[in-house]
Amino acid sequence: MQAVQLDVASLNTLRDGFRGRLVLPSDEEYDRARAVWNAIADRHPAIVARCAAVTDVVAALGFAREHGLPIAVRGGGHSVAGFSTCDAGMLIDLSGMRRLRVDPKARTAWVEGGALLEQLDQAAQAFGLACPVGVIGHTGVAGLTLGGGMARMQRMHGFTIENLISIDVVTANGEQVHASDDEHPDLFWGPSGCRGELRNRHGVRL
Repeated sequence: MQAVQLDVASLNTLRDGFRGRLVLPSDEEYDRARAVWNAIADRHPAIVARCAAVTDVVAALGFAREHGLPIAVRGGGHSVAGFSTCDAGMLIDLSGMRRLRVDPKARTAWVEGGALLEQLDQAAQAFGLACPVGVIGHTGVAGLTLGGGMARMQRMHGFTIENLISIDVVTANGEQVHASDDEHPDLFWGPSGCRGELRNRHGVRL
């Protein structure tokens, strides 16, 4: 694998206004930053963008597009197929974006792209509710959902993806889009059949 050379000026421009942290192969924390659950997917991204906000995601995508870097997005990092990492590209790490809100009246939850199942479970249980999600707590909610979602209570409530109400997406050109049955329905249709391939997601509403 050939190392990707990124010029200092471009990296400094990306750092300006970036709320999270950029991790390069020369950094001490690089091996921790690139690690995913499936150790077989031992890949070496050129840069890890540990995003803290949607604006970071937009900036990281713009940098990757400008420099021709392949992109991988990591929420919980549980992709068995290794979709949540890449070689010689931009790894957009959403683990710093784990906010969520439960609306007990509407019986819905809004979840950022890095949130984990255990967080959603705890938040829902506080209101006597439960979500049809998987059983491994450190799996990412977004990745599980967009992969279909083998779920507890599945026989009664279906797959996790069948309970998806809307999704907030950053498109490849950096546009932020809210998609649902009523808004951008063509984009909202995608997750139900794309398995792990619809990327750059930063929030889901169940």
